[in-house]
Amino acid sequence: MGSQTTIKPPALRPGDCLGILAPASGIQAEKLSAGIRELESMGFRTRFRDDIHSKERYLAGGVERRIAEFREMLRDDGVQGMICARGGYGSGHLLGALEPEELRDHAKVFCGASDITMLLAAFDRAGVVAFHSPMVATAMPMGPAGYDRDLMMRMLVDGEAVTFDTSGCEVIRTGRAQGRLIGGCLSLIVSTLGTRWALDTRDSILVLEDLGEKPYQIDRMLTQLRQAGKLDRVRGFVFGEMVGCVQHPEQEFSMQSVIQSLVGDLGVPIMFGFPTGHSSKPNAIVPFGVQAEISCGSDSTFRLLEPAVRTA
Repeated sequence: MGSQTTIKPPALRPGDCLGILAPASGIQAEKLSAGIRELESMGFRTRFRDDIHSKERYLAGGVERRIAEFREMLRDDGVQGMICARGGYGSGHLLGALEPEELRDHAKVFCGASDITMLLAAFDRAGVVAFHSPMVATAMPMGPAGYDRDLMMRMLVDGEAVTFDTSGCEVIRTGRAQGRLIGGCLSLIVSTLGTRWALDTRDSILVLEDLGEKPYQIDRMLTQLRQAGKLDRVRGFVFGEMVGCVQHPEQEFSMQSVIQSLVGDLGVPIMFGFPTGHSSKPNAIVPFGVQAEISCGSDSTFRLLEPAVRTA
């Protein structure tokens, strides 16, 4: 991201229009409809293109369609925020068509997770705050069981510098740290290495989560990040639940022990089990590009040090 000033998008307001887009895999119509009903119950209007249900192999239509959809929602002043329908695979195809200046000139709330980590990396490169967030056709159709609605409203509408609920989290290494939040789905972060969208992890609190990767695969990816120098100046880690990241049901070791063996010697606080991205608990939205603090100990905390949106 360099030394450029971070741009915060304007806060959302009741009645604002949220543009829904499918930059990755194809979506199920019934799940999209259920997620739209949830957004509208929160007081938002919604807009999506007629071709959002397009299919091309495992993708939500061809790359030209997906680029055009993204650009249309980004440039439309009648759309105050953008929220992805789902992840899956394919958002990386858009990166070559997105220029940092375009993202800065049309800065608005952008939400997504999983494969959308690739687009969150583009926003970070542009110096624009974006949100690792529940999505319309995945967590949102489940309502309160799928995502933390109150947290989302407090962050995006009220502009609150929130304190997250860490009651279900574990401590792998104690300590306190402040830094810029960045991260996403681990396997997608690793796939940016060697490209111009690789994350700048210096002086960061690194949020890492994934789904269904075996422990040796998590080991391989963390090892690659470390060998690439991406963990050298990380100030703290917040790991997700790592849902389904097991070798087999009777394995004799924990994911926590794997993480401890790989990054525990870095001397920074490490939190485990935070419900963001792929999660079995109500999904928590996390802003990337803002300052935050974690404290890992007998009474662990994770909080923002500044709002993630502009309220005036």
